[in-house]
Amino acid sequence: MQNARHIAAGLSDSDMLWLLSVGKLRRFAAGDRLVAAGKPVNDLYFVTSGLLGVVLEDGKRVAQLHKGDVVGEMSFVERHPPQVSVIAEDAAEILCIPRKLILERFEQEPVFAARFYRALGVFLSERLRETTAVVKAANEEEMRKDKADKAARARFTRLFSRSGP
Repeated sequence: MQNARHIAAGLSDSDMLWLLSVGKLRRFAAGDRLVAAGKPVNDLYFVTSGLLGVVLEDGKRVAQLHKGDVVGEMSFVERHPPQVSVIAEDAAEILCIPRKLILERFEQEPVFAARFYRALGVFLSERLRETTAVVKAANEEEMRKDKADKAARARFTRLFSRSGP
């Protein structure tokens, strides 16, 4: 899922160079937590290497993140704490860009803000499309199973009623 490409595609070269210049590269070992469910996220993260798991509070992994993925974008937009944790599954390097610096740049250069939010909107829209497709496929599979179950029950009832006591 090279999600950073959606953001990078909407930004100018100077925008990207600025993000790289203010970001700090951090290394995470397997098991290290990048994001904790319920805790505020103050940075926007770009995965530059490694593998991370997106984990629910019950410990179930619901997604994996790879090089090029973005973390913290929803909290950046809405300022609500995340509902999931993000944990390194092996060694990972993450470019951490402080939200505060991005917001300061918005004040200094409103055109950057427009490009940034448009790029983020395209990224989130694409993710919603992907999620919708997954949910639709799951619903279709569930409906197929329900239909098969109903047919089997009807057949059993029909055969059982014919056989008598």
